[in-house]
Order: sequence, then structure tokens, then C-alpha cells
Amino acid sequence: MKKQAGKLTFAYMITAGAVMGLSGCELNGPAAGVYGPPPSSGVEEDTEEPVEMLYGPPQSPIIVDEEQEDNVEEHYVGTFYSDDGSVSIVQDFDAGTAVIVDGDEEIPVEISSGVYGPRIMKCDIDGDGEEEYVISECEGTGTGFSTHGLCIVEKTGSDYKLTRYDCQYFIDIIDSRISYTLNFEENKVTVNIKNGDVTTDYLIDLEGYDKLEGIIFTDIIDVYFEDGRVYLSTAAGLKFEGHGWAEYEQGIEPYAPITIDTDSNITVGDFRVKTADE
Repeated sequence: MKKQAGKLTFAYMITAGAVMGLSGCELNGPAAGVYGPPPSSGVEEDTEEPVEMLYGPPQSPIIVDEEQEDNVEEHYVGTFYSDDGSVSIVQDFDAGTAVIVDGDEEIPVEISSGVYGPRIMKCDIDGDGEEEYVISECEGTGTGFSTHGLCIVEKTGSDYKLTRYDCQYFIDIIDSRISYTLNFEENKVTVNIKNGDVTTDYLIDLEGYDKLEGIIFTDIIDVYFEDGRVYLSTAAGLKFEGHGWAEYEQGIEPYAPITIDTDSNITVGDFRVKTADE
């Protein structure tokens, strides 16, 4: 597997277009995650194609027709704007449909409906002179999982093509590049980040006396936008004996830039960790 692409059909446009008749509630996007200056040049990935996953955000129910509310279904509908307000996504979480709204144009897209909703950015992300829509789709359920995938929507003639890299695609990359070693005697853990042939170690001095059982890097995965660029971040959750949840306050958050070429292939660059003064 490498990536998943599909053409958006007219039949789906009719179905998804119905979403635009609903009253949307505007929502702010989730916290952007880890920020920092762009790392060094990326390392080409040889990763299998993403596998689709689903999820979606809790919001106040919106009645389609208040005068006949006994005869119509309630729908959770959200409107999510780009940072500059130029484009948005209207998503019906019950119907499982989503539409990009760009001026008078409405473009149906098949994205996951995760608990925090999507983010969208319109820019020439691949440098071909034409603007694309870049979407961070939320796949996390909010019950301990906050995960995102990446979707690229580009115009090809009179049609639009959507290419998706779901969170499993990024999980495979993270698992291949980030590991850890435990030192139970000194109550320390070292996170090992591999970029190409170079491995960088980040030492964490653990607070308290609970026994550390391990670290999970794939419960919180973010794809976020900053200054017209796309980034991937992952949070290190520390799992202590007797705790029913991962603890993130003592962990670190590695992040890396994502570059996109004209065929919507992506490269995840070098991971680094934000320093205290960044």
C-alpha cells in the first residue's frame, strides 16, 4: 500500500450537497499541537499505503426543520474554517458527508468524521502553480485517542481528485523511527529518534516512584498547518503500573515537516523535539 486516491463523483455531490441545506454551527479547530521551526530536509519514506479509519466531533444537535421536528432526524453539523477564513468544510457527522465550500463552489469530500473535526488550508502546497485543498482529517474518538490523517484535494480538469493518508500510515512511520529504553534503577527513560542513519537520544527523568511499564506514541497523532506548511507530531504517553491511562506531562512531543509533490506523494522529514525556549 502506498496511498489511496479517488475521483469525486457527481452522484456523491448530489448526496453531500444536501448537507449545505442544514444549519451549521461554527467551531474552532483543536489545539495545533507541537510547533517549531521547520527541521532539516526530509528522508524519503518507503511506507505502505494508508488504511482508512473513521471517527467524529460532539456538537449541539441541529434540527433540519423545527416545525416538523417529530418527523425529521437530528443531525450534528459543523462548519470548520481555514485560518484565513477563505474556505471551509461543512460536515454532517450523522450522515457521514462533508463538503468543501470555496466561494460559490461546493466540493464533496469523503473524510473521517472524528471528534474534534477537520482543519483545512488552501494553497499551492506542491509548487505546481495551482492551489490545492489540504485537509487534516480527525480520526480520534476523544476517549483517549486524538489522531489525524492527511487528505489532499486537487483539481484535474473538471473533476477533483482526493488522496488520503490516514493515521495508520503515520503510525507505521512513527513506529519505525521512534523507540525508547528504560532504566528502572535510575527511574529514567530515553527516547530514541532515528533520522536516516543518525539516532538522537532524549533523556526523561521520571518524577515520583511509580513503576514505568512503557511508552505509547500513537494515541495522540496530529497533522497541523503552520505558515503554509504541513507538520506531523506525536506525543509520548508514559504508562505507569497501576494507572489506567497514559500520562503526557512528563513526555516529549516529536514533530516533523511533511512535503507533498505534484503527484500527491508525501515525505515525512526529520523528527525533532521542541526545546524549552521555542
